[in-house]
Amino acid sequence: MKISTKVECGIIALIDIAIHSQSESVVKINSIAERNNISAKYLEQIFPLLKQSNIISSVKGANGGYILTRDASDINLSEIVNALDNTILSVTTFNDKLVSDASTAINDCLWIPINDYLCSFSEKLTLKALADRYNELNNTSSAFMYYI
Repeated sequence: MKISTKVECGIIALIDIAIHSQSESVVKINSIAERNNISAKYLEQIFPLLKQSNIISSVKGANGGYILTRDASDINLSEIVNALDNTILSVTTFNDKLVSDASTAINDCLWIPINDYLCSFSEKLTLKALADRYNELNNTSSAFMYYI
C-alpha cells in the first residue's frame, strides 16, 4: 500500500499537536514544522483539510495556532486518513473491465476482506494511541542516548 506524503505529514502533525497541546494551549505551525522537519508551507496546504473535517481548529492572533477539536482518544486513524485522502480506505477491487468469475473470486476472497480489515483496524486506532507510542519511543531513545 502506498501512502501519500500528504497523509504521512498530516498524521505526524496531528501527533505533534496531540503531544504538545498538553503543555501549550495552542501549537504553532512553525513549531510543528521545525520539530518534524516538514515544510511549514506544506503543512499550510494540509491543515485546511483537517479543519474542514473538524479534527483541528485554528486560534487566531499573535498567540494563535492549532488545537484538536476533541480529545485525541476520540479521533481515529480512519477519520484522519479520509480527511486527507478519501481513496485510501475506499473499496479496492480487481480490474472492473475484466468481468469474470475469476475477478469476482479475487474481489470476494482478497480485496474486500483486506479492505474490511484495514477499515476496521483504522477505526480502532486512535490518535492518542499513536501519540502514546511516539512518547514511548521518544523516551526510550532519550534514555538510551543518556547512557551512551
